[in-house]
This record gives sequence, structure tokens and C-alpha cells, in this order.
Amino acid sequence: MAPLPVQSDLHQILLDTMAEGVVVQDWNGSIVFANGAASQILGLTEGELIGKSSSDADWEAIRPDGTAMRASEHPSIVALKTRQPAGPEVMGVRRGGNLVWLRVRAHPIEIDAPEPRAVLATFADITDLMGSKLQLREALDGLEQAYVIRESLSQRLAQFLGRQLDVSLANLSETEQRFRLAMELGTSVAFTLDTELRYTWAHSCQVGFRDEELIGKTEYDVFAKETADRLCDLYRQVLVSGQPLRQDVEVQSLGLPTPQYFDLIVRCLYDSGHRVAGLICAAIDITARKQTERDLRQAKESAERALASKSRFLAAASHDLSQPMQALQMYCAILADRQPNPGLQAKQCANQLSRQLKALLALSRLDSGGITVTRAPVRLSEMLDHAVAASLPLAGEKGLRLRVVATSLSCQTDSTLMERLVGNLVSNAVRYTETGGVVVGCRRRAGGGIRIEVWDSGIGIPQDQLPYIFEELFQLNNPTRRTDKGLGLGLAIVDRIAQILGISVSVRSVVGRGSVFLVDL
Repeated sequence: MAPLPVQSDLHQILLDTMAEGVVVQDWNGSIVFANGAASQILGLTEGELIGKSSSDADWEAIRPDGTAMRASEHPSIVALKTRQPAGPEVMGVRRGGNLVWLRVRAHPIEIDAPEPRAVLATFADITDLMGSKLQLREALDGLEQAYVIRESLSQRLAQFLGRQLDVSLANLSETEQRFRLAMELGTSVAFTLDTELRYTWAHSCQVGFRDEELIGKTEYDVFAKETADRLCDLYRQVLVSGQPLRQDVEVQSLGLPTPQYFDLIVRCLYDSGHRVAGLICAAIDITARKQTERDLRQAKESAERALASKSRFLAAASHDLSQPMQALQMYCAILADRQPNPGLQAKQCANQLSRQLKALLALSRLDSGGITVTRAPVRLSEMLDHAVAASLPLAGEKGLRLRVVATSLSCQTDSTLMERLVGNLVSNAVRYTETGGVVVGCRRRAGGGIRIEVWDSGIGIPQDQLPYIFEELFQLNNPTRRTDKGLGLGLAIVDRIAQILGISVSVRSVVGRGSVFLVDL
């Protein structure tokens, strides 16, 4: 019997829309199937890929450290030998003379045999990521060079402010000391304080006040209290000990909207009799360096989170999609033997697979930025009716009451995205409710705006699991990943749509009594 059309179409949709390359290799490592993404990533046509093996020398496979990768180390060969999944493995191959970096996973396929007869390999092009890592290293090298330069300048400052200079300037007037310091530092910050910690002189202070405005002020007149407390503690420490101090400090000026960072040096200021007359301070603005370090750190953490999320997503999706496919194959085999009643089961498996694929594609479009928001006036009564309609059959099968509270409210939003968001919340509520029902409504908030609410009498959500329910693949009380609970993407899609529309979604729940999801427009 020919394969069901819906099965073939869904296979094709999945393979054509995947950004990852997919190949199937037989028992000796030769490629027998490749999708379009595999051809594009490897720079070969499907005909050129078929028959190629992981051991072919023209791949010129290398490891990230530049050493050659043996054919026996390829994840596909490892998976065939060990009968266990292999990877993820980062490797480089040649594509038309250019080096392409891949992140490869391989899973053995057992087809009615005790030994694996084939292997499924998936891979993603991470050349740009490897390039970003190189740029990150170069940026860090640049920071190290900047740090060396700063250290050199700081050493000059320290030497200038050192005891030998203090002694050599002992016979100079306080005015001469200030002049010499300003000439030495150029555009760096410099200032002096008396023993009461009031400004007596300032040069290029760059804290939102003119230098002459600082004279006579204390740090409490210039900085936020927390900053002033911290700086005055440092000053008093130097006055009491007589020892110089150097420290990176974060300051919040009353004259500027954002914090600044300075490399601060503080020493005692001596009069002509070598008595302590106050403090002499110098500082270098390192705000840009701190921001660069923070940006690089955030970029690195973001890239690592994205890679980890993608790996978890592919592993779980592969597992969840394989179950309805295997069931569908079984029912088709029964049909071939002319047994009664497997057709409905096959259709249900195909429908389940279709829903999972649609969820995968929806999440992919939302993450790729391929969604255009079109805002227009929307009558919430009609939108809620449409959002609930898809869940009515399942609610009827389970004997649940599913109703929409009538409303005359309207708002300005994207009706398609908002309907999908509410529809996913309702579908999730029906799926996790066994008795009682689900109620959907909206009302005006006291502080302005509109709130859509989805109430259910389901199992409820434990408080320790509330922070994770909007993550991909999270399934409440489903450790075995039963596919009748879906892929765990419904609330992840809700979260993505909320971010795109600029609205907030929150939840309150009591275990054993139910939950309410709140959408604030």
C-alpha cells in the first residue's frame, strides 16, 4: 500500500524547512540519503553526496585545535561501532577550498536486526560561531593590551605620587604640586581634598559638574549617598594609615544618569613642613573598558545558552517525533494485512505528528524573526471565540465545560498572533484538566489597560516549577514524555509571542485546584 499522503507531505515539510543538515549512512558509512540543508552546508549536490563515506580523504576533517580527525573518530562511525548516540562533536571539513565548521550528532538506527544497519547524522553550520569565538579572543587580546597600557600609565602615576616624589616636592608649595600633577596626567582626573574631605582643587573631573563648581563641596554634594559613603571610607583609611591606596571604583554622580567606573589612586598631600594637609587623588575613567568586558561576557553566555538550548531541543524533538511515526508505520503495516480498524489509529497518529510539526515550525518562525506584527482594532469577543474553537472537540471528549465570557471590549493588536497566544493557553488548560472546565474572559484593569484571563480546574502547578513552564520542552508531571501531552512547546510559543507584541503573561496556581493565566495588554 502506498504511504499516506499526509505522512509524505509532513516528512517533506520537516526535511525541507530544517536548517540542520540530515544524512543517513549505511552500515559501512556511505551516505544513502541527504536533505537540502546538508547539500547547502557541504557545498555538494545530492547526487554528489550519495555514496560518499565519512572516510573519504577529500573531507580533510580536522578538530578545533587544527589536528586531523581520523575516519574512525567521526560520530557516525562511532555510533555504528558502539550502538550508542555519538556527539555533539565539533569538526571542520573542506567545502570548495573553504573550511566549514560543523557540530555533528549521530544516532544508530536498528531496523529489524540486533546490530545497527544504518546511522542518522544531523549537523549544523557553526562557522560564524567559530568566527565569533575568534573575534572574542581577539577582543580579549585587545583588552589585555589596553590593560598593559593602563598599567604602564598607572605605574607612572604611582611613581609620580610615590614617597620619593612626595619628599622631592616637600619644599614646593601646594599650588606647585597641583600644577605638576595636572601636567603629568594630561586629561586624566585629578583633585585634592582637605582633611575635612572637601574639594580644594579639581582638574577634568568629568562627573557632571564643572571643576570650579566642585570647590568647597564634599562627596555627598556630588555623588549618591552609597557612592559617597564608599569613597569617604577610602579617604579616611588613607588619612589614618598614611599609606597610599589604589582601587577600581563604581560611582553614581548626581549630575549624570548612568554609573561610571574609575581606577582611583589616593595619597596623602603634604605641606611645606611635610605635614598632612589633605589628600591628592588621581583617577582614570575605565567605564568603556568595563562596558566592553560586560558585553563580551554577555555575548559569550548568550551563545552558550543558545547552543545548549538547541541541543536539548533537537534531542527531545527527535524522540517525540519518532513515537507517532513508529505507530503510524505499525498501523500502515496492519492495513497492508487487511486487518480491521487500524485506519482511524493511523489517522490519529498522522494528526498528532502534524500538530507537533506545526508547533516546531511556529517556534522556528518566532525565533528566526520571520514574523511581521500588524496592529489593528480587534473585537476581543470574536477573537476569543476563534481562539477557543480549536479546543472544543478535546474538551467535549473529556466532558469538560469550555466557555467564553461575553465582552464588548476591543483593543489595538495583531489579531493572528493574539489568537494563537490565547489558543495555546486554552489548549494547555484543556490538556491538563480532567474534571470541571475552562473559562476564558477579559476585563479592564484598575490601573488602565485590558487583561485576558484563562481559568482552569486542572491539576495545578507546583510553586517550584512555575519559573520553568515557559521554557521549551518543559512538560508538567510528564517524566516519560508522553506525546499526548505534546512537545512541551505551547507555553514557549506563548512567551515568544508575548515578547514580540510587548505584552506580559503571568500565572497563579494552586496544586489540586487549578491555574489562571493572565495576559496584560
